[in-house]
Amino acid sequence: MIDETNENLEPVERLFGIDLESTVQNTEFPDETKVQKEHVLKLSCHIDNNNNPVNSLSEGLDISMVGELEKYSETL
Repeated sequence: MIDETNENLEPVERLFGIDLESTVQNTEFPDETKVQKEHVLKLSCHIDNNNNPVNSLSEGLDISMVGELEKYSETL
């Protein structure tokens, strides 16, 4: 749960934590979109993109932030 003031967080969470906002959109039914916020202490960074080397940290983070998931949809 994101604390807007960060006053109630532990010192490590307050110093090193990152607030992320994830958007999940159904590719077959674009009106079905969910936005979720979370507080995390780590980010994933890919160093290999399907046998294509990643040249920088920002490129690895960009690749890690985008992806597709297969999930159950109640509308479909």
